[in-house]
Amino acid sequence: MAKEADAPQGGNSGSARRRRKNRNNSSSNQTNDSAAKGGATDIKMPKNTAAALAEPSGSEPSTPTVTGTPRSVSQVEVRSQELASAILKTNLLDKELGVIKVAPLAAGRVKRRRWFIAGLVFGGLAALSGILYANPTKSVHIDRMHGMLGDFDFLSILPDSLLPDDFIQDITRLLSLDSIGGDSATSTVNYSKGDFQPALTLVGEEKLEKVHNVILIPGIISSGLESWSTANCSRPYFRQRLWGTSTMFKAILLDKECWVQHMMLDKKTGLDPPGIKLRAAKGLDAADYFITGYWIWGKAIENLAVLGYDSNDMALAAYDWRLSYHDLERRDQYFSTLKSQIEVALKSTGKKTVLVTHSMGSQVTQYFMKWVESKNGGNGGDSWVNEHIEALVNLAGTPLGVPKTLSSLLSGEQRETVQPLANYLLDHFMNRNELARVFRSWTGLTSLLPKGGNAVWGDLLGAPDDISSDDTAPEMVSYGAQIRFDDGSSLLPNQTMDDALQLLTRVLDKDALRLLQRDYMYGVFRTQEEMDSHADDHRAWTNPLQHQLPNAPNMTIFCLYGHGATTERAYYYTADNTDSVDDLREEAGTPALRIDKRQRAHLENVDIGIVHGEGDGTVPLLSLGYMCASGWRKPLYNPHGVRIVTREFIHNPLAAFKDIRGGAGASDHINILGNYDVTADMLRIVSGRGHTVEDQFSSDILKYAERINIP
Repeated sequence: MAKEADAPQGGNSGSARRRRKNRNNSSSNQTNDSAAKGGATDIKMPKNTAAALAEPSGSEPSTPTVTGTPRSVSQVEVRSQELASAILKTNLLDKELGVIKVAPLAAGRVKRRRWFIAGLVFGGLAALSGILYANPTKSVHIDRMHGMLGDFDFLSILPDSLLPDDFIQDITRLLSLDSIGGDSATSTVNYSKGDFQPALTLVGEEKLEKVHNVILIPGIISSGLESWSTANCSRPYFRQRLWGTSTMFKAILLDKECWVQHMMLDKKTGLDPPGIKLRAAKGLDAADYFITGYWIWGKAIENLAVLGYDSNDMALAAYDWRLSYHDLERRDQYFSTLKSQIEVALKSTGKKTVLVTHSMGSQVTQYFMKWVESKNGGNGGDSWVNEHIEALVNLAGTPLGVPKTLSSLLSGEQRETVQPLANYLLDHFMNRNELARVFRSWTGLTSLLPKGGNAVWGDLLGAPDDISSDDTAPEMVSYGAQIRFDDGSSLLPNQTMDDALQLLTRVLDKDALRLLQRDYMYGVFRTQEEMDSHADDHRAWTNPLQHQLPNAPNMTIFCLYGHGATTERAYYYTADNTDSVDDLREEAGTPALRIDKRQRAHLENVDIGIVHGEGDGTVPLLSLGYMCASGWRKPLYNPHGVRIVTREFIHNPLAAFKDIRGGAGASDHINILGNYDVTADMLRIVSGRGHTVEDQFSSDILKYAERINIP
């Protein structure tokens, strides 16, 4: 019957008669079945038959029959005859009065009308996207659309009967592949929709409950940035997020120059440009979702809430990730605020804090632990960390940096340096010159440049993570050359990691270079004397190979990360109109260097100029795992015996058509924040069960670590 109701209202008259006949037969059969069972048939009559159903003059008033009261077959027949007579009278009366009957709109037609309207709306948006995509760097189309859509309300075109919630439910049902009521323990699709797993299971099976205070520290580009400017183009965006939420997308599409002005930092000071003020959003919603539906910390927060956490004992320490760590304290007092927050939590609850970090947040935390000890920083003394911090949980941490940061700064080719959703817009609506200007102004981004130089990343003879190929497999290019220029045959030689960092200093303008040298160091200390001489040098606090872990023997550092995803490891480059590295310095204009995207089919691990290696899709395995599996287990870098636990998780995503984020088994760089097993480990740690979480290795990181020549 549902299929017939939704069928098109066309076709030949014969098929229409057959459908009516089938419906009549079905109704007749249902009536006879009810009568045969002795049950009353609940017949609903049109309102305009009321007058015709009036009792004849002088007749006995009819006795109301309650639905469900037993009634004989003869009574049903009599009642059916009376009803037929009443309907006949009504039809004759309507004909005499000229009444025109309007049939109610069928459910199928309502659905078709709804999808027709949806098609109009989405078709218009698709046309707009096509126009902008065709000419992404020209503003004429954007200006026209801005004028037309400025005050346009899409909901105003919908009929009152078509509620947005109802429409959204239809779309949800259309896209849903599994039943909503499935078993949460086995349905990763259900988990991807947010059913508070694995917390609900662990609370029931392991009796987990909140113990320690929790502070979440997000990675680069995860925290939303709000405009607090009140001049010129800033006014329409006052207290709106120019990074994160749909406002960001609107600004890039319709007001790109204003957006760029806000996102860039002053090249002289490394702080806000004159007249511009952008600040990190506050609270848990500062980084729970990047935009509606795209979670970052949202799933972790949901699971912590099941254990009993709320905003009184769980916080998210958002920060302006564009700033260097030195300027985070200088402008925003970020580390002073974090220190006070942890101290207040200890006084109010008597419990130490667990810091849960993601990506660059691990480096922010390393800097904080050295800053809080130092007399040049928080002046908390050698025992502060041990007394206040229970554990540090690094999720997909970046202790030794990320090679793709180098390509972002060298040539403005960000290759998903930013969130995948933002990546598309920036890639299609901003050219390399604009991207390079923005990236080079972010002094926080340079903290992610690779650390350890050739000792960690290899040289022209090879790299620790090189993969040898057999005689039958395609050739595998070595990772030792971080930047390759046409296989070394041009006048520009291939560059090791040390060479590539020097190449960057020749490309950056003098102001960007000055700030880079002011804020960071990227080498290796091999002696205690070097460590002691730089103990209060803030430039070393972001490099784990140039500072020592704090005096916190009761603290544990947990490194939880994924592997098995294709990850950028090195690059093929070419240079426009230059034959020498000395010609590459540029104050403005499109970068002369760019990734050489020519195909090299004979190389198995090269695609469009990118040499791929092992990692979590963003961070190579060497950076994810070396310090955790080896470096921090050496006395030089961990003299006080901080417990180190490393747990690796193989990236095992669902097919994209089942869950676009990969489901509960995904462990790539962003989606590891929703990984079932990783979340379970985090919950055990904050519940005081960290002693049950032990090493788990599934990659070749231990073999790679043996090849790295660091004492």
